[in-house]
Amino acid sequence: MRIHVARQTVAWAHCDAAGRVFYPNFYVWFDQATERLFRANGLSYAELSREFGVVGIPLVETGARYVNACQLGDDVDMRTWVEEWSQRSFLVKHVITHADGRPAVEGFERRVWAVLDPASPKGLRAIQIPEQAMARFVD
Repeated sequence: MRIHVARQTVAWAHCDAAGRVFYPNFYVWFDQATERLFRANGLSYAELSREFGVVGIPLVETGARYVNACQLGDDVDMRTWVEEWSQRSFLVKHVITHADGRPAVEGFERRVWAVLDPASPKGLRAIQIPEQAMARFVD
């Protein structure tokens, strides 16, 4: 399993009035980390479209557990990986730790491999994830 790691310093724009990361920003970070993980494994969103006809990897479920607050000026590390593959969906895990190793946040995203489908009420349809795509995330 390949893990993408990124360090970030908590900026004023991430924080609420108390100087702690406002929780919706963690979901922005999760989304960005997923995109970086895919790009690092040769599957940018443009490559997903070009190689597999995928128009996106939309969310179907997400969540987080908050352990230790992240505050203005903190350096944090985010580790992101695909924990589980199913036929049409996959589970992305995110673990954020403080630079000193203290856990901060654990999150997840369940996403689907989607193509356009005008016959679907939502305009999208989940399709089977190709083995050659999943293989890019294994060491």
